[in-house]
Amino acid sequence: MFAKLSGEKDRFRNVELDNLFITEYMPFAPENYVKTYIAGLSLSGSTDNSADRLAAILGTDKADIMEAYAYWCEQGIVRIVSTDPPEVEYLVVKPLSEQIKKFSKTKYASFNDQLSAMLPHRTFLPSEYNEYYSVMEIMHIDVDAMLAIIAYCVRLKGESVAYQHILAVARNLAHQGATSFERVNEKLNELSLYQGELAAIFKALGSRRQPDHNDGQLYVKWTKSLGFSLETIIFVAKNLKKGGMERLDAKLAKYYENHVFTIGEISAYDASRDKLYTLTKEINRILGIYIEQLDYTIETYVNKWLSYGFDENALITIAKSCYARDIRTLSGMDDAVKKFYKEGLLSDEAINGFISKAVSIDEDIKRIMGLAGLSRAVTSWDRDYYRTWTYSWQMPIPLIEYAATLSNGKGNAMAYLNSILASYRERSITTVEDARKMPSSTSEKKSTVTVKSAEEINAIFGHLNPEDI
Repeated sequence: MFAKLSGEKDRFRNVELDNLFITEYMPFAPENYVKTYIAGLSLSGSTDNSADRLAAILGTDKADIMEAYAYWCEQGIVRIVSTDPPEVEYLVVKPLSEQIKKFSKTKYASFNDQLSAMLPHRTFLPSEYNEYYSVMEIMHIDVDAMLAIIAYCVRLKGESVAYQHILAVARNLAHQGATSFERVNEKLNELSLYQGELAAIFKALGSRRQPDHNDGQLYVKWTKSLGFSLETIIFVAKNLKKGGMERLDAKLAKYYENHVFTIGEISAYDASRDKLYTLTKEINRILGIYIEQLDYTIETYVNKWLSYGFDENALITIAKSCYARDIRTLSGMDDAVKKFYKEGLLSDEAINGFISKAVSIDEDIKRIMGLAGLSRAVTSWDRDYYRTWTYSWQMPIPLIEYAATLSNGKGNAMAYLNSILASYRERSITTVEDARKMPSSTSEKKSTVTVKSAEEINAIFGHLNPEDI
């Protein structure tokens, strides 16, 4: 090949999709067939366009891929060149009115007669007949089964029902294994049994339309697969403000994912969810951020923080502490929450006590820095020094203050102070009196040798635990 696209260029190139495909073919095809057509089209210009790669992209197998292409082949917009190895050629997309496949007139004569008798006031175009024939042959649906499906759809939606809807119902049933008259009749009778239940659900939703086949399928899913009772479904439907059956389906799926099934469980879950939203909004407000969709924040951060054992007031206090320290992101607050958790500080009272103590310690550090001639703000390096002196080395505050006066005027006062205290520690000096007895030349000499920057001190001691020292 003279030239080819780079992997990145190939990934970002545009794919041209025929408008006729979108308007005449896509609305009436099974979803997975549409995905196969579009994904295959996007790979057609790639160097790696094997059936295996297409199957991997769609999360399916080659058999499903070829089933989809068999459908599009029947529609006349692709040609299957070979099945082993799989090879498909994309053809020019033509209007459906021009895609008339020749079927045996005698094979479907009885079907045509019964369809005309079923809908005597309707004129059937050859393209509509062709669609029925294609679906029956591709999905292996018996003629009697298709007629039963048509009668069912007419009963629900009237004689004006679109044939595309009828074919969608037929494909749906075929995917459930209902292709014979007996199995289709069994499925349709099952759905017909739920008309009263569906009417009650529609009333709860405030919907005036008539339930159709898809609604029956949803009801079977909710009750048989998910395990919700009619009473629970109606309760949830009444609490929906908008969205109809689609919104109700999403709501019930969410409850199922969270293992809540009864009205009591759902009420408790919703109340807890409302509190979560209120808490999350308040945390965001304190931090000064705005996020419209809170679900991700709740799942990623707030639920985790609550699972640690923090109460709502504790999280509000931490958020305020973060804002005061110029931490204005959820990830930054997450780091702070983890630190409090590590220290076992979970309640509002414990956290406030810790913060008060930290403020008091900062005041002590500020006083020592003043003795050393420093007037800047306290930094994390200063706190590390102070913790080392008081916690690890057990230096008395008066001794630290005295050493600070000796550091006044030095170029790196805090590092100089640290070196003096290190020399005191080596000589087991614990009082100001003993420090004053120490020859100044010795102190100066030691200081000259051991003065280090705050970064160096942190590197030396930052990885040590108190028990290591």
